[in-house]
Amino acid sequence: MRLLLLRHGEASYTAPSDEQRQLTDRGRLQLQQMLRLNAAELVGVERIVHSPFVRTCQTADLVRQVQPAELLPLALLTPESSPQRVLDWLAEQADDVLILVTHQPLIGSLVSLLCEGNLTRPEPMLPGAMAIIELAFPAAGLGQLQRLLR
Repeated sequence: MRLLLLRHGEASYTAPSDEQRQLTDRGRLQLQQMLRLNAAELVGVERIVHSPFVRTCQTADLVRQVQPAELLPLALLTPESSPQRVLDWLAEQADDVLILVTHQPLIGSLVSLLCEGNLTRPEPMLPGAMAIIELAFPAAGLGQLQRLLR
């Protein structure tokens, strides 16, 4: 499995709740540029699984403009979700290439758990950063970080 973990782009803080925060114009532009430059990394993606928060939905839409794919919101990808629960969910998926669009601190913890086997050193994923991880099977410590795009 090739797993792409994408943190949403830069988001505004002017929203009634965290769930409703939207991408800024700058965040949208930076994501579009990064995705276009790295379009080859998205080849094979058939599903874009994302948090239901507005900014991740918007980020997933930008990914779909570069790589047409099914959008699937998943409440398991919200900021404070359990990385182990996400790994358990991943183990049930049959995708060869899968992209998850999510938030910090979850995304940094996922990179650490998949690649290091623990949560002691979460990856400091900035807005719009994408980690590309190769996995024989999605489990703690079995992933190899191939690239980190920022």
